[in-house]
Amino acid sequence: MDIQVEDVRIRAILSSYRKRIPMTEGYVEVKDGGKWKQICNAEWSPLNARVICGMFGFPGERKYNARVYK
Repeated sequence: MDIQVEDVRIRAILSSYRKRIPMTEGYVEVKDGGKWKQICNAEWSPLNARVICGMFGFPGERKYNARVYK
């Protein structure tokens, strides 16, 4: 895969979180070619999450409750 990442953001998943500032939970998206694309990969690891969290100034990743997102 060859992409040129222009920007990275966290997009809120749940409507109740969309109003909360700062946003600390959601999908990670990258901007490539002027379009936002969701990062979604079966091989996503806690290390990947730790790096993204660090980029946004968070101390680290946390596990989530998968039932919330169904």
